Amino acid sequence: MKIITLCIFFELLLVNSNATSSSLTKGNLQATEKSEQQRLAEFDLWIDSLDVEKEISGTFLYARNGKVLYSKAVGKLHPHKNTPITIDSSFNLASVSKQFTAFGIMLLKYQGKLKYDDNVQNILKEFPYPNITVRQLLNHTSGLIDYEELSDIYWDKQAFTNQDMLNLFSIHKPKLDFAPNTKFEYSNTGYVILAAIIERLSNQSLEDLSYQNIFQPLNMSNSRVFTILSKQTEFPSRVFGQDKGELLDLYKIEGVTGDGSVYSTVGDLLKWHRALLNNTLLPESEKQEALRHSSLVDGSTYNYNFGWIVDSKSSHKMTHDGGWVGFRTFLTRNDKDDEILVFLTNNLYGVQFQELLKRFYSSVDADIVYATGDFTLCGKNSTSSKCN
Repeated sequence: MKIITLCIFFELLLVNSNATSSSLTKGNLQATEKSEQQRLAEFDLWIDSLDVEKEISGTFLYARNGKVLYSKAVGKLHPHKNTPITIDSSFNLASVSKQFTAFGIMLLKYQGKLKYDDNVQNILKEFPYPNITVRQLLNHTSGLIDYEELSDIYWDKQAFTNQDMLNLFSIHKPKLDFAPNTKFEYSNTGYVILAAIIERLSNQSLEDLSYQNIFQPLNMSNSRVFTILSKQTEFPSRVFGQDKGELLDLYKIEGVTGDGSVYSTVGDLLKWHRALLNNTLLPESEKQEALRHSSLVDGSTYNYNFGWIVDSKSSHKMTHDGGWVGFRTFLTRNDKDDEILVFLTNNLYGVQFQELLKRFYSSVDADIVYATGDFTLCGKNSTSSKCN
């Protein structure tokens, strides 16, 4: 299940306590005895030393102040073909896709078509829960159960769409895991419901809305929402997931969108970062509202906002990652210092992201963050024991 995959993935980001003095565990992200350029060259040599069949397959990019300081592409587009991955290859972003769904909601809010605190039932009449808001879906505080619990029992057809999922909830009305806004619990279901809201209010598929309002204006030419139901099936830059050389591909629930299903490249994600930084698509006021920390009924706060895990001490730092059908993805940004780091891989059991992150963070003079399994943010000068 996607939520389980994601949580496991977050746990992989924990750095072990035996790291050297140049690792994250010591709060020192640079080895001062060598220049950043030298350290990046050593990281690149390490990547080259790995087995592309078993250990590493993907693309990597780090940029600061608008300048790409490191980019790399290794491995194959498909485990059974010899077409090489390039820097322009499109990876399934898995849960990193959620930020694009959230942005679609932000566009609708800016256009006056909804408010974040609107009840979902006022938009989707068949939605069976009267007290869940759009904001609670965005921030994982709705209490909705995972939709795969329903699809595994009640769906035996080939494709499963957002409307199909909504219909299952309408018919079976499963009990909420908790009362809305009393708890934070990561929810793929919430983001599929958000996609259904986008489709209902815009009269467009999420695929079309994202293309017309995000990917095309930003010239993200190798990015798209892609499912087993996509009308345009030609996708030459598409990468396929793998597990120890075996193909992992989309299956019946991959007709849904919102919780995943965006494909993109490291270069296109750099364009996305620049657009968010420069408020190309929405004004600064809209961005700040989205990054504003929310609280639960009991007054406690959490650090998830609109598709991002956001640093509670400095909201200009944010991150997200994901894992699905052989893909593992990671994106972290620092708006203040104009930094972005992206790892996109398609080898489920290759080198663990823990090792990739530890080595890369010790190679750059970066002030960027990553999240642990319980959404604790770690990075430069981290003091939490959970970052050890």
